[in-house]
Amino acid sequence: MLCSAALAADLSSTGRGSVVSSGAASWYQALRTGLSQFRNGGGYETSREAMQALAEKACRWDPRTRRPVFLLRNATPSFCSSACYLLLLKSLQIWDSAQPRPVISERAWLALIPRFGQHDGVGPWGWANANGPGLAVLVHRLGAGINFEDWRKARPGDFMKIFWTDRIGRRESGHLTVLVKDGGDQVTFWSSNIPDGYGARTVPKSRIRRVIFTRITRPERFNLAPSVGSHPWLSSLLRQEVGMKEVRRHSGMQNP
Repeated sequence: MLCSAALAADLSSTGRGSVVSSGAASWYQALRTGLSQFRNGGGYETSREAMQALAEKACRWDPRTRRPVFLLRNATPSFCSSACYLLLLKSLQIWDSAQPRPVISERAWLALIPRFGQHDGVGPWGWANANGPGLAVLVHRLGAGINFEDWRKARPGDFMKIFWTDRIGRRESGHLTVLVKDGGDQVTFWSSNIPDGYGARTVPKSRIRRVIFTRITRPERFNLAPSVGSHPWLSSLLRQEVGMKEVRRHSGMQNP
């Protein structure tokens, strides 16, 4: 298994000769740096212990600096959305610290930090952790990036929600990841994976029914996190199944 530092190096390729703006480049650099700080392993669990590890042990508030502290080694065991959301927060912190002055306010950080017992569809973490296109809906709502389904447009460092079957919602089989490498007939991604936890995995694309890519293009828009309240549709995905037409509408994507 590749270590996170090696995976971060792989992300230095933006793929297919695409031109990346200076603002986007600074975000990708922050993402690479954030990923390099994760250790492989730690175990995979969708359990109370894993939720507590994220909300109470890994994500803390420093009252002296009035800024967040992310203790990545404490975030074990983990699961896919906790891994990707923690990477998002750590990358955002790295990006913010590189700006001439802080962009993400104290109020925004307090909204972004996950809380134990936070329900799906409530607040930024509750949106990102929801079934279906949770992270995609959050990024669309904030205007922080774009969502799309076309493999040809994807580049390393894009978040990638994998659906292993056609079901979206209550009985879905999904996996939130970060794209590391599109290898043609197979794809390599980083996440918290069964059973080991943090690390990379390569699977044949034939196993994947559909994907939603989420690309962060305007990280400064996470400063609007306090405006993210309850999203009844995302909350409902614990109880109902939905189709891609609804998913695209809530994620800001065009129907083909």
